[in-house]
Amino acid sequence: MERTVYIVPHTHWDREWYQPHELFRWRLVQMIDELLDHMERHPEYRCFNLDGQSIVIADYLELRPENEGRLRALIEAGRVVIGPWWVQPDEFLPSGESHIRSFQRGIRFAERMGGSLRIGHCADQFGHIAQMPQLMRQLGLTSACLWRGVPDSIPGWSFWWEAPDGTRIPVLYLRNSYSSGWRLPSDVEDFLERVRRQERDLREGLPALLMNGTDHSRMEPHVPDLLARAAGRGYRFEMATLAEYEQAVLAAGIDEVVHRGELRSPDRSNVLVGVLSARMVIKQRDFEVARALERYAEPLELLAHLHGGPDGSPALRHAWGLALENTPHDSICGCSVDQVHREMLPRYDRAEQLAMQVARESAAHLIRRMEVPAQGGLAVFRPVQGAPAAIEADVPAAWAAFDALRLPGGEVIPFTLEPLGGGAELLREAVSPRGVLRHLDFLREQRYDVHAIEDMAWELGDGHLRVTTTVGPDITAIDEEGFRAEVRSVVRAGLAETAEVAVIESERARLTAVLPPARAAGLELAVPVHGSAAGLEAAPGGRRLRSGRFDVRLSGASLRIRDRETGLDLDPGLVFVSEGDRGDEYNADILDDGVDEPVSVTVHGTTSTPAWQELRYTLVYDLPAGLGAKRRRRARRERVLEPVDVAVRLWRGLPLIEFRVAVDNFARDHRLRALVPLPFEPERLLTENHFHVAERPLAPAPWNGESAERPPTTFPQKTFAAVESGGRGLALLNRGLPEGELVGRRGRKALALTLLRCVGWLSRPDLRSRRGGAGPTVQTFDSQCPGRHRFAFALAPYAGGWHAAGIAPLAHAWAFPPIGWATNGHEGSLASWLPLAGLEGDAALSAACRSDADGAPLVRVYAGPAGGRVTVDVPAAGSAAAARVDLLERHPVPLEGEAGRRALELRPWEIATVRFETAERP
Repeated sequence: MERTVYIVPHTHWDREWYQPHELFRWRLVQMIDELLDHMERHPEYRCFNLDGQSIVIADYLELRPENEGRLRALIEAGRVVIGPWWVQPDEFLPSGESHIRSFQRGIRFAERMGGSLRIGHCADQFGHIAQMPQLMRQLGLTSACLWRGVPDSIPGWSFWWEAPDGTRIPVLYLRNSYSSGWRLPSDVEDFLERVRRQERDLREGLPALLMNGTDHSRMEPHVPDLLARAAGRGYRFEMATLAEYEQAVLAAGIDEVVHRGELRSPDRSNVLVGVLSARMVIKQRDFEVARALERYAEPLELLAHLHGGPDGSPALRHAWGLALENTPHDSICGCSVDQVHREMLPRYDRAEQLAMQVARESAAHLIRRMEVPAQGGLAVFRPVQGAPAAIEADVPAAWAAFDALRLPGGEVIPFTLEPLGGGAELLREAVSPRGVLRHLDFLREQRYDVHAIEDMAWELGDGHLRVTTTVGPDITAIDEEGFRAEVRSVVRAGLAETAEVAVIESERARLTAVLPPARAAGLELAVPVHGSAAGLEAAPGGRRLRSGRFDVRLSGASLRIRDRETGLDLDPGLVFVSEGDRGDEYNADILDDGVDEPVSVTVHGTTSTPAWQELRYTLVYDLPAGLGAKRRRRARRERVLEPVDVAVRLWRGLPLIEFRVAVDNFARDHRLRALVPLPFEPERLLTENHFHVAERPLAPAPWNGESAERPPTTFPQKTFAAVESGGRGLALLNRGLPEGELVGRRGRKALALTLLRCVGWLSRPDLRSRRGGAGPTVQTFDSQCPGRHRFAFALAPYAGGWHAAGIAPLAHAWAFPPIGWATNGHEGSLASWLPLAGLEGDAALSAACRSDADGAPLVRVYAGPAGGRVTVDVPAAGSAAAARVDLLERHPVPLEGEAGRRALELRPWEIATVRFETAERP
């Protein structure tokens, strides 16, 4: 029986990598121009898979808008295949919501162009997250198609992939890569030999596959003729789309092999695990921008919308587009030439600017409608429920008259104020009385130039009119038109003979406090009061901190931490280590030369406030400046001094020890880590990942003796990793630091958190950790990460298991802290507590936003390890009808409930989206 061989013409298009985006785009335009001309003239060249990401079509049409009709005709005919991703992202580094938005945008764009591929095409991602089967199924995809990360335990060319919630999806395994049929020979005998090599481990009855393309490849016009000449030579050849190959594999039957969880094995293909820490600033910026979009802007925009607020969706849609452009694996992974990553940073900046502006405008709509007492208040948005959280906010310096905040429920909490300055005079000018009116005409939408107007005042004395405008960051309620009318009446009545106008900055202070656990994500008004709250006890001074739970002591360069609640004694509690790294942007190649003893320690002292205590010190390390000339070891003679500034903070009411670290990096070719030596032998290692918490092996998988890359020892993480033993645990929380490892140190285990990994090459062929190159051998300079870097992480000891101890909500509340804006006293109709979304049951909030398709309110949650009944409460949705929908907001299942409450039954780690039908705006 002849085996059918499917030849799938395609390209995999990295938008930026060893060349910047615009150069690759110009190559893309040339490639698609050629493709369109050839396919229109040659119907026998029946199809082409234009990668798995729709953004390449948008990239092309920006330069060739006149060809949209030609391209659309081929897509509608099924000859050019696009989608389902918007961009093909790295899977481990961006947020889970980022993956959902990429799929949504890619599928919707492709459908508008004529149709989307329904296969989760993941050609070149460096491994795959555990929840991808659930995401794909909820997006209506019928299979996954991938190459990297599949272990030797998968024997064939297809298998079932199971997510943590139990969802399964069939996998079309590109066992010989997505380049298996690139550059097909014109000679039939050579071609048949190429085909025979594809039959390894391919059982009888299954079709064979040749992926006719590779990175940035053009079409091969000779393929139809080649297949015609090879017909009847023992095979049946089909020039096909991925969807046609999928149907043949499904008809033949998926191999009855099930893989559970993430795919991150290098057994058959490199997974290039060093990208977790290359160019760490990119990872930190991605975390910050995702936080701004997902945790602040979108929820506040939805809350404001439910209260009749402005439409911020166009800005958010554009911000998401900018952020998604940075998520492809060669971009966010930090494994491209320097220019690529320099161009990423302005995209992050622009996305963050829009996100925070929408957050502010949405908050302003709500704050100006709240009832606020005469002394003013602090409007605080709480993105995370169920755990205490620290707030840091910019407030008027006049709040020094108070020492506490009263929350809507009546609880009073102490705060700390630190002066920030301000009071600068931006304008003082003598004008005519009518000149005052002209000045006021330039003040519009409560703005003066780039400044927000906080207050406007006028006074008249001895015929002299003085108008003063105060500007600053507060969101205040001001009757601008009423103020103009008052001043206009003075001028028109001729009461002023002379006049002056002034604009001054308000004097500012930094407020810090710890808020109790929120009942829901939402906006609350905290009012400053005085004399009513007990603060944190004073620190002992010198080198010590002491709270109701923790003792911290710096002895020499060694930091000791004792937790009186669990009895855990961390001695030392924190160590920094620099290790030589002869690797490249893809893989670390670590030398056994760690430096963990500083040459000097400078203690800057302790600070005690009602809200926190802090110990500050600087460690200086004497490090080799870089690798030696032969790259075998670090240089011995050329040295640099590397200062590490450390601030250890104990917050009143937070069950963690916070570290803020700043490093002036002068060294090259090294990896800098923070190590936490463990006071016990760990029995479990856990990491938070996308939409679930994974238990990981305590030791890396053994090498199979054949793969080019050694099995990874590091692990990917989102906001925390934790170790447990004997009923006690220790969680290491982070903000945008995605690489961790369980390591040995001086006879003990330690949790390691990578801060910097500094290398000078995109790829090199001479590593010990990987055989051969992984990309072009190009020198890169920015990847040595020179300059000052800042990091934030925290330690949270706990008793029992991580779930019962509430580590996930604690980590989220610390990683995504509340934000706040001060406001003045004013009247309003809204209450001092405006809940957005509250959850009851074992679940966490993933998104609270409006549909990108039609603006309907959406709330997305995912269950914890217990699952069960989860209630979603969105009070402002009122009586609007609600339904559970998939990730494309299709297949609605009505949910019964009232006053915004809807109940769901969820499997452990199941993702659920609740859509509220657009109701009449209040």
